[in-house]
Parts: sequence; C-alpha cells; structure tokens
Amino acid sequence: LCAVCALCYGGSLRGEFVHDDVWAIVNNPDVRVASPLRNLFLNDFWGKSMADNTSHKSYRPLCILTFKLNILLTGMTPYYFHLVNVILHCLVTALLKYTCEKAVFRDGRLAFVTAFLFAVHPIHTEA
Repeated sequence: LCAVCALCYGGSLRGEFVHDDVWAIVNNPDVRVASPLRNLFLNDFWGKSMADNTSHKSYRPLCILTFKLNILLTGMTPYYFHLVNVILHCLVTALLKYTCEKAVFRDGRLAFVTAFLFAVHPIHTEA
C-alpha cells in the first residue's frame, strides 16, 4: 500500500508551492520559527486571529504545527513539505487498513481493498 501511495503521489515531490500553499505556508506568520506556539491555537489556518471578523474560522492547529516543524527542520523547501505529506498519506493508509482489518470488516482482503481505494482516490490530490 505504501508503494501505491508513493507511486501515485511521488511526482509531487518535484513540485513547487501552489495555490493556497503560498498563503498557508509562505505568507502565514504562524509557521515562522519565531512565532509563539500559542498562536497555533489562537489563530485560524491562515494566521488570522479567530476573534477577527475577517477570519476564515478554519481551525487546523495540528496542520499548521506540521508546517512549522517542516520549516524548523528543513527550511522553506517545497520538496520536504511534499515528502512529509506523502509519508503521512502512507501512514494514514496503513492505519486505515489496520483499523478495517481489526475493527470494521475483520477480513484482510476487504480491508486491503478499502485502504487501496483510499490510497489512490483522486480527492487526495487537492490536499
């Protein structure tokens, strides 16, 4: 399953920041190393205060934390952001298979098919 994920999304490793990446990562003050961690919990996804009436109100502190960690460890290099996303997709796919196998279907084949469909589903190309 991880090989399927890598095959489907490995091409993204060579890509640049696109679309909302510029606002969510490049222009977001909360992902900067100097920005206090508490801002992750006080601001929306775009770095605006949740109390601000112009805030989008999209609250995703863990996502912003991963961006902040990427910058801390590897700088503002798109390759590493894409690599982390592919790795996370592989891990979530494996976790889905495990959960389906142990708690949902209790059938390894059905769990594999479910996880495979999740791994290759085109909805994930936007993320």
